[in-house]
Amino acid sequence: LHSKVLDPDGSNKVIIASLAGKIVVAEYLRSFDNLIPSTKEIHFTYIPGDAELISLDVISKFNQGNGIVVGITFIKQKQEIHLEDGDRGCTQQYLNIYSSCEPGEESQLESIAQGCLTIDLDFVPYQLTHSQIISEGHKQDVFLLGGSDNKVHLYKEGLQHRFREEDSDEFFPEFQDLDSCVQWLDIEYYESDTRRLTAMGHQTGLVKLAVVDAVKTEILQTYVTAHDSPITSVRLFYPVTNFSPPPFVKSDKIPPSNVNKVPIFHLLVVSALSPAVVHRDVLHKQLNDSLILPGSNAYDIPLCVCVMDVDFDGQNELLVGTYGQELLAYKFVDSSENIKQAEENSDEISKSTNSTDDTRNRHKSNECKYSYNFDEDLTRSNLSRKTKSQENVSVECPSCESTCLVHMYDNACPSGPHQAHYSLLWQRSFSCPVMGVDRLDIVGDGLDDLIVVTQKGVHIVQPDMFDVAQVCSERLQMLAQVIQTTKPGDEET
Repeated sequence: LHSKVLDPDGSNKVIIASLAGKIVVAEYLRSFDNLIPSTKEIHFTYIPGDAELISLDVISKFNQGNGIVVGITFIKQKQEIHLEDGDRGCTQQYLNIYSSCEPGEESQLESIAQGCLTIDLDFVPYQLTHSQIISEGHKQDVFLLGGSDNKVHLYKEGLQHRFREEDSDEFFPEFQDLDSCVQWLDIEYYESDTRRLTAMGHQTGLVKLAVVDAVKTEILQTYVTAHDSPITSVRLFYPVTNFSPPPFVKSDKIPPSNVNKVPIFHLLVVSALSPAVVHRDVLHKQLNDSLILPGSNAYDIPLCVCVMDVDFDGQNELLVGTYGQELLAYKFVDSSENIKQAEENSDEISKSTNSTDDTRNRHKSNECKYSYNFDEDLTRSNLSRKTKSQENVSVECPSCESTCLVHMYDNACPSGPHQAHYSLLWQRSFSCPVMGVDRLDIVGDGLDDLIVVTQKGVHIVQPDMFDVAQVCSERLQMLAQVIQTTKPGDEET
């Protein structure tokens, strides 16, 4: 389990929790002109020694003056019932919510760990996450907890910073009448927070996508699709990074910003036994335009995902962590020219382990001896899994030059080598199953680092600073050219 702690002063942290109950905070501390990696165990109160942690989430409320709120769900043995056919343990489930009781210590985890509110649960908890609601004209952070009772429970902060459960249907009508357990949930707001897009992955393999009017709390559209196995993760994301140009730059050579327009959302769906699927532009195309991530299920169960621009080209790449100890990075390719470039980059990545040549791959994790062009290998033969816990579900499709997947994945396969598709950018092996992947500027240098959580530890993968400097120099030169060609009357003084 892991969760990010975002601090406005730049001292970001990541909290890691083990199943056995040990909770550690990893961060970088500044000592004079040096940065020192540091890990420290935090003892959260009212967690029994025999408890098993299920989920963890952190709300950073610095803009509201309330600091950090930590939520932890766990299961403990309550008592033993002796039966004639053997002994059976009885478990009890809890949600602990921690916040600081002392003014001025709202961001100190040691103080937060002592202020506990315990809530008994009559269901088995799943993912714990948080979102925002509009209550009495104000935005408010709330915890959302999926449960084995086919519900998503909402916990809202009341007087004296105490959380209590409230009816989630009042604020999230999309949570009504759920058919099965929601194992993973992702929520994005757009149009100045007046619209909400909610993606839910169910234990039965069902994926539900709802478009909601967040002001009137009305469901505008609902889309449903089914997968062959339980959903392990869903993620709504932007295909490209979009930032407004600096206010002192005015030029017709710069395309207008799309910040205030209806955004393009893609939906990444990861299931236990099938390849990951990307549903593109779900607001306009619903779930009808899909692409698979080839081989994402070839290394046992894919468990976690992360969206990040790893090569600094303005397009977001998709990272998938698997139980088979692999981290896979996928890049979107939309033309034959890009396909050729991706193949050349793949060859350069493979050679980078035996050469010191400067490549345009901007991430240190590209320097992996296991990197190869996955699409070419997939075309030649069916891939067997790295571990044998699952059977290979890929079959050859005579109408397609690449390997398609049976049934529901037929429409997600490109019809030719020049069609848009996702290609493996790089691959990295770890010594243990990858349980979590996230992006966070943990160093404090303005660049997102890749946080990889495995069963045995935490890996922080940082960008290559030489390549970062090269990209920065190129962008500054482009900006200088734009400013020089700008009409004198368009410049701001």
